[in-house]
Amino acid sequence: MQTEIINKVLSVEDRAQKIIRDSERSARDIVTDAQAKANEMVRSSLKAERERQNAVVAQAQADADAQLAEYEASIAGGQRLDPDLLDKVAALIVERVSVTDFDEEPGQ
Repeated sequence: MQTEIINKVLSVEDRAQKIIRDSERSARDIVTDAQAKANEMVRSSLKAERERQNAVVAQAQADADAQLAEYEASIAGGQRLDPDLLDKVAALIVERVSVTDFDEEPGQ
């Protein structure tokens, strides 16, 4: 009778150990799968963000190229400065020259 009880206890203990091993294996598999999915999500997000940033840079480059082309066209077209702006610049130059004393030596 005692042998039967001991055998049953050992049998139950073996099944419990098997359940524990299976559970540990399943837990490791679940964690490994979760890590793989998380890594793929991170890679995918990084790729999408990189593509978005590349598009932003490309658009900025295109805008800068368009502005440069417009500026070069305005220069090549012989476009003149606004007469009011020329008057202001000339007045500033005259004002600076008139307050400068050319007769004094530097450092005195």
